[in-house]
Amino acid sequence: MSWVLKLAYGGTLVGIILMVSLIQVWPRDVFIVQQPQPESRESDSFVRCSAEERANYLEELCGEPDYPDEVTLLTTNHFFADEKHRIMICALPKTGCTSWKNFLMKLATGLDKSLGPSHNEENLIKHGITTVKRGIFPDKYRSYYKFIEVRHPFTRLISAYKDKVVDTTNCQGPVDGVFPTWVQFAEYVANGNSSCVNRHWRPYNELCLICKMKFDAVTKLETISTDVDQFLKRHNFTNKYQFGQLNVRYGVPGKTNEDYINELPEKVFSKLRKKLSADMKLFGYDIDDERRMSCGYGKKGCC
Repeated sequence: MSWVLKLAYGGTLVGIILMVSLIQVWPRDVFIVQQPQPESRESDSFVRCSAEERANYLEELCGEPDYPDEVTLLTTNHFFADEKHRIMICALPKTGCTSWKNFLMKLATGLDKSLGPSHNEENLIKHGITTVKRGIFPDKYRSYYKFIEVRHPFTRLISAYKDKVVDTTNCQGPVDGVFPTWVQFAEYVANGNSSCVNRHWRPYNELCLICKMKFDAVTKLETISTDVDQFLKRHNFTNKYQFGQLNVRYGVPGKTNEDYINELPEKVFSKLRKKLSADMKLFGYDIDDERRMSCGYGKKGCC
């Protein structure tokens, strides 16, 4: 069975063309969703690093710092700046970036309320947030407080599948009611098929040039509540601002991230682990041969 997935760069599923000798149709009730369950709940099972500690680890893991005088952004719409407070985020898709952009709009305006869509550039500018365009990274942002939000690369990929393939509220829907299965989708990503390259699961370093510029902090979806509290204290903001978790995706009722991972054939799992290994190493994540996900940097072991 040969699949060709055409996914728009902005994340919209614009079509799935299937070239098959026998088309298999998956029943729609497989994807019926129930009440929302947040994708990320802060875990007590590990020791948390501070966001600044993680940034220090990142710098060490990148090797000898080599920050060129000019950095060229090959992609656009990932760096967003709160000009008033000189804060910048590299917003990686499927890591909680929508929530962060909305939060930065609140901080820039001083208004703790919904301020409209964070994916609309005009709305962002209206509320004090600048989008950095593709091309030479402006010098003025070198002195800004720059941070990046990440999550375990495996759960990010699962989230991308649930959101951009299964969840038809965010896309134009399947062709003739046909969806790729999770395993088929994972295999295409693992094989690096060009028609299945999308910013929602593109490696972190390809979007944020992680080792080409200095980041002051690394926040994580797994510890988001604590990270936001520390962020507010670090910048002397009051705690009146609510950090809402937006874009929660549900997938198959009762199906956990572990269930998705355990469905993968050994060959696909091994390829995916190799493909995601650089992102896991840079941000203290791992997954072992038994497919158990973990988080921890070196001897200190904090996440």
